[in-house]
Amino acid sequence: MTDASVDVRTRSEIWKDFAPVERREVATVGVSTLQSQSTSALLLLLLSLLALDVTGSPASAPLVVAAGALPALLLVRWVRGVNRVLDHRWVMLLSDAGAFAVALVLFVLARGDIQAWQIYLGMALFSSFGAFYLPAMRGWVADQTAGLEQLTWLNAMLAVSTQASVVIGWALGGVLASTIGIGASLGLCALSYAFGIGLQFVVFVVINRAPLRKVGRTGRTGGAGRTGGTGATEAMAHGQADPPAGPSVSPAPGVWRQVFSPSRLGLFTASLLAMELSHVLVFSMFVPLLTGGAPERSWVAGTANACFALAAMASGVLVSGGALGRWVRSRVPGILLVGFAVQAVFGLSAGSTVLAIVLYTVVGLLSGGDAALQSEVQNHWRPAGSSQAFAVFGAVQGPAQLAGSLLIALLLLHLSVTTVYVGTILTLGMGSGLLLIAARSRA
Repeated sequence: MTDASVDVRTRSEIWKDFAPVERREVATVGVSTLQSQSTSALLLLLLSLLALDVTGSPASAPLVVAAGALPALLLVRWVRGVNRVLDHRWVMLLSDAGAFAVALVLFVLARGDIQAWQIYLGMALFSSFGAFYLPAMRGWVADQTAGLEQLTWLNAMLAVSTQASVVIGWALGGVLASTIGIGASLGLCALSYAFGIGLQFVVFVVINRAPLRKVGRTGRTGGAGRTGGTGATEAMAHGQADPPAGPSVSPAPGVWRQVFSPSRLGLFTASLLAMELSHVLVFSMFVPLLTGGAPERSWVAGTANACFALAAMASGVLVSGGALGRWVRSRVPGILLVGFAVQAVFGLSAGSTVLAIVLYTVVGLLSGGDAALQSEVQNHWRPAGSSQAFAVFGAVQGPAQLAGSLLIALLLLHLSVTTVYVGTILTLGMGSGLLLIAARSRA
């Protein structure tokens, strides 16, 4: 669905729509996202390499992903309840505090004779805290924006921060694992979380005075621009805001029905689910695909993903506003299909280091369609409340990742990594673009 405004605004004009206090919040969450996600990317790489080293089987990497998939379902009621009661910034801060504790325990275990089940359990605990982070951040994003144009701009800017974190996490992780070893790298990961927690506490609590409990929104203080109203006020006027905080942890009536009903938003949700699931599953095979299970080749995986992230950063800036942003929003299905086609060729060429890195960089350039798809779906989710919609989406995404990861691990016992990698892209990746075409035709 394209933006309804008749004029094309530049990225700087969209930025000026935010009031000064809101710009400070955007910068704060951008820095927080960079720190948290870079450390998470580093930890994921280290756990995948550690599992490969302990078990010697490429199927162990998808099992790491499977171990982290189930908490989103088991904790969905808690995630919804916490995000309705606590301020979103506090949820992000406490989530990182829990992740720090897990990283510290894994560092201690890695110094001895760590077992595979301890790696999987550590990943499950890490994901349990991470399950609170994304709904909180996306709920905060929805509170700051009015209309698809602003929403796409902010999501694109956060995507730039996230991809920068991937550059840091994967490039640094590949070098660290190849030099000082996985155990010592886990120690640095824990230290990074400790630094990030302190930074977030100073910015969110000491400087910005974020209250612990969620307070009623009174609307954005300014910068409505050409969107015709302020973000929170406009959403509440149409029944689109998150439910007020209270003792109940039940979602607003109809959240599941609005998000997943095929006659309403189900096809949009299915398209986002297929895209996210494709990314997660093929990423679980990324390390064994490029390293062949050899830790000394971890620099190849780190370099390829760092180049992807650098290209994705540029793509995120380009599609965040202006004429190019409008063009991308109107052609998201085609961009998704082309991106997954290039990714399939990358899987077939993973044996050639230089070609693989170049192809994965091209995939990063085309990743602007991912942010545009997420923004479009999130914009449709406004009536259900963004954090509530993301919570129930996670309740479905978690089991889907669990089942998919277990299936991938099973297939890797009988088929090559390349075959499973390309097959996953051709089914789920291409399917997400086709589902979005169907969703738009019915909207």
